[in-house]
Amino acid sequence: IENRKGDFYKAEALYTDKEVDLAILKITDTAFRTVSNLPYSIKKENSELGEQFFTLGFPRNEIVYGEGYLSAESGSDGDSSAYQLNVSANPGNSGGPVINGKGEIIAIITAKDSKADGVVYAAKSKNILTLLDKLKKMDDRYQVIKTPNKTDLKKLDRVQQVKKMESFVFMVVGN
Repeated sequence: IENRKGDFYKAEALYTDKEVDLAILKITDTAFRTVSNLPYSIKKENSELGEQFFTLGFPRNEIVYGEGYLSAESGSDGDSSAYQLNVSANPGNSGGPVINGKGEIIAIITAKDSKADGVVYAAKSKNILTLLDKLKKMDDRYQVIKTPNKTDLKKLDRVQQVKKMESFVFMVVGN
């Protein structure tokens, strides 16, 4: 994986779910410095139609900001595990977080509708929590994984939210 500064770190997939197009990655590189407190939380409930959000991703060699709104409570062909979003996205945005104004991750971008302008699909945040639960059941070593239940982003303006989040968004490179 690569961060916004151009630093590369080795990572491995701990758990993948092809149905929802998500994976849990672990950074295994000894040069990576772990953090004790993540600034965001992961939303446990579904989001509301019209909810505004922002995205961060790597459609090119620098982090790119986008903003939009939740345009449907289901994904392509009525997929209840995903949302339809209205936001500009390019190849490289896949895997990027969708973050609401409270600083909660509400989804992860998974696909763009090539037949419609600005239509993007994203796996709901509940899927992240489900994958983590499955990983913990599969391997006791991961029982220590805790998801943040509060966010440090809630009272910040958007520019400050983005600045805090930039260090927590990575580009996946390789296979």
